[in-house]
Amino acid sequence: MVLKFKFKYKASTKTYVNILHSFIENYECEYKILQDLDHIYLLVEAKEETLEDLSNNLSNFLPMSIYYEGLEVDVVKTMPKLESVKAEAQSFNSFCPSCLQAVEDEKSVNYYNAFKFCKACKTFEDGIFLLDKKEVTSSKELFENLASFINENKRIKIKTISSTFVFQKLHSLDESKTILCTNLKNISSLVVEEKQSIVALASIEKPLITFKVNEIYKMKEKVSKEFIDIRVANDLTLYLLSKELEKYKIDFLQIEDENSSYDYFLDVKTDDIVNIDVPKIMYCENRKFILSSNCYSKNLDVVYNRFEEKNKAQFMTVLSENMLFDKAILNFYISNKYDDRFTFYSEELNGFVDTSKKITLPKNMNELYKQISESKSGDRLLENYKQKFPKEYENSLLFDFTLIKTNSFLSYFKVAKAILGFENSILSNALNCHLEKGPRVDFKIIENEKLFLREFDYVSMFKSAMSFKLAGIDEVTLSLGFIDSLASFIASEVDKINDLYKVEGISLCGDMFTYDIFTKLVLKNITNNYKIYFNREFVIDK
Repeated sequence: MVLKFKFKYKASTKTYVNILHSFIENYECEYKILQDLDHIYLLVEAKEETLEDLSNNLSNFLPMSIYYEGLEVDVVKTMPKLESVKAEAQSFNSFCPSCLQAVEDEKSVNYYNAFKFCKACKTFEDGIFLLDKKEVTSSKELFENLASFINENKRIKIKTISSTFVFQKLHSLDESKTILCTNLKNISSLVVEEKQSIVALASIEKPLITFKVNEIYKMKEKVSKEFIDIRVANDLTLYLLSKELEKYKIDFLQIEDENSSYDYFLDVKTDDIVNIDVPKIMYCENRKFILSSNCYSKNLDVVYNRFEEKNKAQFMTVLSENMLFDKAILNFYISNKYDDRFTFYSEELNGFVDTSKKITLPKNMNELYKQISESKSGDRLLENYKQKFPKEYENSLLFDFTLIKTNSFLSYFKVAKAILGFENSILSNALNCHLEKGPRVDFKIIENEKLFLREFDYVSMFKSAMSFKLAGIDEVTLSLGFIDSLASFIASEVDKINDLYKVEGISLCGDMFTYDIFTKLVLKNITNNYKIYFNREFVIDK
């Protein structure tokens, strides 16, 4: 009897492969492990009672992963003839369930051994703790003492598998950049609970995730910070310390860099060099985005570095990760870092074709106002604007265009903020708007027979925004209008390009898509049943 476990696992990493190899060695059976673009397969041939025992224990042994999306189990007639995927010699992950079970078992020789590891996870090999330069054994007593120090408001410097940090009891959220949550059960006392993100925190990747601070905590502690980055223990040293902190009802620790002052230093004496990455991720519309990470195939760096234009480089990584080189894909790259570009890829066209000219900006505000006045009905609009908003107009003339470093829609938003006299940025306003839609700001293309010679009409965009302000639309609502209109513009571009070429899929990349509200609006506005692609393991905007 052959049982097939089909794990939906959208990554090229061997994390699950390593763990499955380690798990299956405990059973008398024949097995193979296979991996393709979206799945890992475990095929096991054994007696029925062995398969039943294996199935019951697998869920306890296999950790959650940010790349895992589901499991199907089926019976197949025969074992496939394909060669099994081999395990890596050593995996570079945080502690696995097997090692965690060992350090928590009072009868185990590894009870409270922070240096326990196996082929499926990694820590300092042959490590010895040094507490203020004195050798100490990894024991329950050690971690009880460390927890007591923190409870007494002491600051402890700790060498972890992801660098050295200083930890202390959380005193001021406003002064904190990153928080270690020591008890996930109580995370909702600090932030708005998001199930998908909380499950991800506990995954084997142990990522860093930004959460919204809840209103009750803000009022109670008189906190002004809106968002905070949170992670959990990603090595056994921090995990065992977290366990002992439960006695003191300490659920959060403030994390500072190793150059901060400290009272005690828990160092590690070892010849082993370990530096396991803490990726930063976010979720939007049930999609995962990697904001920063080193945990991807370094072949993607080679792919990325082939192109000088960052928009093409990023697009190429999406094509590579999703194996789309035989598809016709339209890419939208919108970024705060580099120049925006919309690009169509097709084998039939021998590669990339930009769908318009590069985004341009005027040299200064006087040039922009001259362009507005020379456009249709622009002179009257500008005169009315000067009369009704003289202060905003005069202040806008002081705007320094040399501070703008990218030709992008986000740069247009900065210019619009100056023209309209907004107090806050368009993005921050839109994030705080509770409406579903904003006024339709004029985002359009000046058409040309040749696709790559089309040009974005920024004059019309600024004119329509000024008209809305003259009509009394408030700052927050008009800001949402910019975001909503850009999302609608992207959808209209999809339809236009699809009329010229058959678009088989759409890819979205650039850090603009890390803004929840914008990504939701883009996905909502693309009404046809297009397949949408993002980076899988590579960062969304390198």
